[in-house]
Amino acid sequence: MYNCALKYYTYISSALNKPMNYKFILAAFALILSVGASDVFAQRGSSSAKFRSPHKRKFRPSLTVFASPGLVVMNSENEGDGSDIDQYGILKNNGMGPTLNVGAIYQFAPRFAVEGKLAYLNFNGKEDAVDKRITDVTFTSNGVEASGSIIYNLTSDYVGRGFYTSRNLRLIVPFVKVGVGVFAYKASSSNKGVDIPDATSYPDIALVAPIGGGLKIQYSKQLSIAPELNVYFTNSDYLDNTSYGYKSPLTGKNDAYLSATVKVMYNLTAHRRSPFRFRR
Repeated sequence: MYNCALKYYTYISSALNKPMNYKFILAAFALILSVGASDVFAQRGSSSAKFRSPHKRKFRPSLTVFASPGLVVMNSENEGDGSDIDQYGILKNNGMGPTLNVGAIYQFAPRFAVEGKLAYLNFNGKEDAVDKRITDVTFTSNGVEASGSIIYNLTSDYVGRGFYTSRNLRLIVPFVKVGVGVFAYKASSSNKGVDIPDATSYPDIALVAPIGGGLKIQYSKQLSIAPELNVYFTNSDYLDNTSYGYKSPLTGKNDAYLSATVKVMYNLTAHRRSPFRFRR
């Protein structure tokens, strides 16, 4: 028993008297520091975007519905005059009125989307009191337009690029668009109170080709607004129930119109529990 106790005492004494393993201690200390630092950055990253690691965002298709009120102005047969002798002004003379659009946008790629919409348009033109080479008319024209467009976003919806995509939404996303559609309408006109016979058989259908763009302002993942400006070229010269053969330097012989609207958009698929959310 005495010999066993003596051997145990000798082993403990020799272990305590050995020099310390500094390499092991330094490695352990470095490991503790790295774990602590990673924990601090993780906590700060939850409240501030600048501490987040690079993020590769997985794109998901989205479906957005919208409504957009606005104004439309026709480039009609009436020759607008911006001078002081003009009784109504160039816009009322050419024909202007309200429009209301409803539709949906399906974004199938980070920069590309397709849009389908229905729109009601109403134009009212006033004949000018000034004598001109071409007689002005007072006209009313209204109808329903159905069109489809392809949209290209000039920037992505999220801040950053490539691997360094942020989780933060970009405030303003500019876009351009081009499309094709039909406009079913009817029109009537008069001159000095005398009704003018129909220039064609109404209701009539015209092909339209919208070209334009706008700015999408993202309030949140669900809600955005987008002021938009589009020019609609048509294949008809009877939108104002008049055809004198007048050729506009901008749009040619056929009538055209300009649309200025403000879209209010709601993304149906942005919420995680949305039944419309696309799964991949």
